[in-house]
Amino acid sequence: MGYPPPPQYGQPPRGETGRGLTVIVVMALGMAIGAVITVFMVLNPPSSPPVAAPTPDAEHSEASVRQAAQPALDAYSSGSYGDFWDLWTTRAQGLITREEYTRLFGLCPPLVANSPLTIADVAITGDTAIVRASRLGETTEFGFVFESDSWRYEPPPEEQSEYRKPVDQIAEQRRAAGFCGTATPTSAPSDPAPGPSTPTQPSGFLE
Repeated sequence: MGYPPPPQYGQPPRGETGRGLTVIVVMALGMAIGAVITVFMVLNPPSSPPVAAPTPDAEHSEASVRQAAQPALDAYSSGSYGDFWDLWTTRAQGLITREEYTRLFGLCPPLVANSPLTIADVAITGDTAIVRASRLGETTEFGFVFESDSWRYEPPPEEQSEYRKPVDQIAEQRRAAGFCGTATPTSAPSDPAPGPSTPTQPSGFLE
């Protein structure tokens, strides 16, 4: 009956020791390289592709508002009521007809007429814009709304409320408040436009 060989003591064979050291060195080198790459990436992050600057919306630019507002202000100041009404928003036009609007200023002529308006500045917020224009030392604000691919005039809320009344009543109330001028017998305009606010008129009131 044989006996199992006695256990071996002492150092492992030379070949096994070499392979173990090689594995340890490779692992250490891998960890060191990984650490170096991590530090490099943190200190030198990859550059992001350049982001193109947003292109301004040409239709919502100050130039586009001025281009749309000037014809309205010209009609406004020259006495072309119907032409001015044609440049209103659809909602505003629904408050009073073109014919009734022009008739209103036959009953109550504007205090100031035939004096050009000069645009001072424009403020745009989304689809709305405020145009400040001046004439004869007075400055008036005009509201515009971007509708159907164009900027259109919209009267202030108090004026919209007024246009819900009969035209004869509006003219009577304006006359009593001293907002009506004197019609010129020789040049009664067929299409007068409302005039800007005067010192005695409430802000935003258009005649």
